[in-house]
Amino acid sequence: MNRVVCRAFPSLLGVLVAACAGPAPSFLCLPQDGRFELHYLHSVERSPVVEHYRVGPDGALWLEGMRFRSLGWGLPADGFVRRHGWFETTFPPRRIPALVLRVSRLAHQQLRAGRHALALSDVARDGAALQLAVGPARHCPRALLLRIHRAGPRGRAGSWWPVTARSMI
Repeated sequence: MNRVVCRAFPSLLGVLVAACAGPAPSFLCLPQDGRFELHYLHSVERSPVVEHYRVGPDGALWLEGMRFRSLGWGLPADGFVRRHGWFETTFPPRRIPALVLRVSRLAHQQLRAGRHALALSDVARDGAALQLAVGPARHCPRALLLRIHRAGPRGRAGSWWPVTARSMI
């Protein structure tokens, strides 16, 4: 059994960052309100984007809004206001049936919940598809669980598996 030893330390942004020896954890504990954020750099604009999510009582994921620094391809063209140097969406929350993310080291993707953060490139290789799910994890009753997609044999449909140390290979 692989043992993970982590130490948390505050970053300049006030977020606790975990430095781990061994495989990175494949989950992120959620705060009581179920809110978390996805931070990344936009692939074309190379500017920061923050997506705000909430996990409902039934475990459903809701996109509550997003903030971005510049306008461009793939970003909302309307339905936003300008606040403190950011564009912030004003659309109502949207239920997300499944949230799948493609890992990119260039995008510096990071999940943040409360004061904890998890870089996606620490748990899966560049280009891997990760699915976010909600469930219990070690020491937390509700957590974001990361699952990686593995292709099936000979072009058949694949399936989602929990992220492990082998996901990095």
